[in-house]
Parts: sequence; structure tokens; C-alpha cells
Amino acid sequence: METTSDIYPLNDAYAIFLWIGTPVQVVFVMIDIGSPISWSQCDLCNNCYPMQRPPFNTRASSTFRELGCYTDTCLITMMREVFGNCTGWTCRYNVKYGTKDESHSFGAMVTDTLNFEHSNTEIKNFIIGCGDSYEGSFRTQFSGVLGLGRGPLSVQSQLNAKAFSICPVSQGSENPSSLDFYDTPPEINQHGVVGDNSSIMVPLSENSGYPFYYFLQFVGISINGFMLDIQSRVWGYGLNYDGGVIIDIGTVLTYLPSDAYSVFRSEMLRTNHNLTVKPRYEGLEFCYKDDSSNVFPTIELHFQNGNIAGENFVSYKLNKKQLLLTPEEGTVCLSFAEGKSSALTVIGSNQLQGTLLTYDLVNEILVLTFNKC
Repeated sequence: METTSDIYPLNDAYAIFLWIGTPVQVVFVMIDIGSPISWSQCDLCNNCYPMQRPPFNTRASSTFRELGCYTDTCLITMMREVFGNCTGWTCRYNVKYGTKDESHSFGAMVTDTLNFEHSNTEIKNFIIGCGDSYEGSFRTQFSGVLGLGRGPLSVQSQLNAKAFSICPVSQGSENPSSLDFYDTPPEINQHGVVGDNSSIMVPLSENSGYPFYYFLQFVGISINGFMLDIQSRVWGYGLNYDGGVIIDIGTVLTYLPSDAYSVFRSEMLRTNHNLTVKPRYEGLEFCYKDDSSNVFPTIELHFQNGNIAGENFVSYKLNKKQLLLTPEEGTVCLSFAEGKSSALTVIGSNQLQGTLLTYDLVNEILVLTFNKC
């Protein structure tokens, strides 16, 4: 059964309402394509971060069950990094987020009934985390996280979905877009998704250093048609297990590792002479006076082609909206920043807005369809 639900842009992220428990309680969780589990803060909280909504009331749900240390779930080998060595009765999780300033959520693994808005899909005994403490910073608008990462406990795995898609609309949009799960992968021909000629396909890969992330086979970045001279190891090739390229719709900016950013910076300084430079703004280095006469460099992201019938490489050309942010009136900044503490390249939501992302889990391909949200 195909499942769909609205997603809402909020506070530089995307969120979804989940209906959990019997009778149903509604929680509002942030979507994370790299999280191995879903979790919501629950009552009896030792140290919960402040939330705008009440926590999930475990005592009010007749279908709520805690999972023990020796259940099959808690013994999954791939999840050892999340569950650790279980010593008490309850299966506990510790999941971390962010590559710059790490935040952690801690809690108990439980099961309860899950329903999706706009769908007749009901998952009995859905495995989810019940958060009771945290470290770092979490956004008060959200009760927790919807996990769409790799692994057996992500939402798509528990739904037995063969594909899922998500469409990040612009943060200022008043209309939601949708998160969809599919029983069969999207039908693809040499032009991409059937009936749509504006798609590119990119192979997905795994990295044992980050087992829950979907890595993209990335080739490089060009500015005004000139491919930046960045070694392939920076993009995760060779023996660089710390490197690689991922998508994070919970992050607005695109972060380049220092080795790549220094080359990007040099080329931008060489090509931005027709623009009126303004002071950097909270980590955004390339900021300019917002002027209708501005002519910005053409920036493209290049990927390996996941379509056998096509060329070796495919390109994703950033439009003006994807290229720029407006941090304050009269100022625009490039949506690139230096990821100083990580070798990962993180493509953020600003550069993906308006693009339908379809993760084909059978063929390990990401289909990007332009202007589709």
C-alpha cells in the first residue's frame, strides 16, 4: 500500500505530523534522511529539551510497549552503535546528529501503533524511540525526528517500501509538499522518470564509516563551465572513509570540506568582480548587495550518471533561488559555506528546493526531478 503524508517547511527544516498510539496522539517531528531511527520525546522525561507541544503520553496509549535488552530489535548488529551494550532491562538508544556541533538524543526503544495523515496505512508495533534526555541543541518546534536513513528501523524499512520521495519546498512556502512511500520503484526509461524529461539519476553508495547515510556518487563543481580542480578523494573516492557527499534537508547551506572550499573560494574571488561585496554574514562568506542588475556565476553540481543509456556524468545547475539566500533585506549570499570540522560534503535544502528527490531503494539510485514541488 502506498503511503503519503504532508510535510511542512519550518525553522530551516521539514517536519511531519505522526499519529501514534491508541487512542491517537499527534507528534510533530523533523525529517532526517540520515537518522537510523524515529523518536519523539515522551513523558516521564528526566531532561527533555523545551518543546512547544506536549510530549507523547506513554501511559495514555493501550498499545505502548517497551523493548527489552534481549529482544531481536536490540540485538541487531547494524544498530550496535545506536544501542550500545545493553545492560539493564530496557533497550536504550543514543543517536547523534550534526557534523559541526553534535547533538544527542537518549531514550528507550518502544513499540506502538503508527498512522499516517492522508493514508489508510497503519503500522502495528512500529519501533520508535521514546526520548527522555538530550545533549546539544534541538529546535523547540519539533517533538523529535522521523528517521529516513539506511538500516532496518527507518520508516521506509518498517513499511517495506521499495522507494520513497520527498519534495523540499522553499522555506517561505505556505503550502506543504509531500513525503511518499512506494511499494514498487518508480518506472525509469532513458529520459528518467517515465513521462518526465527533467530528471537526472545518480547512483547511491554506502560508506562503512557512516552506515546510515545515503552517499551520492559525486564528480565535482563547476563555476562558469570551469570544473574546479578538487581531488576525487575529497568526494569520498579512494581510501577516504571520512569523505563523501550526502544530502541533508535539515541543513539549509551546502557545506564543503576545507580542501574543496579553498578551491571554491579562489574561483569565486576571481569571478565575482561585477558584484558589490558586502560583509560576511554569520558564516556566509560571499555576500553581495541585492541588485536586480547582478549577474551571478553559473554554478553546477556534477554527478555520476545512474542511467545506463546516458552520458557518464549528469549536471544539476543551480537556479538563482537555489544559489542565493537573503539573510537580511538588501543582502544576498551564496548558499555555500566551509564545513570546517568534517570531511563530508553536505548538500543542504536551499540548493534542493523545488526538486523532487526519489530514493529508489531497489536499484540504489536517487532520481532528482526539477521544478516538481
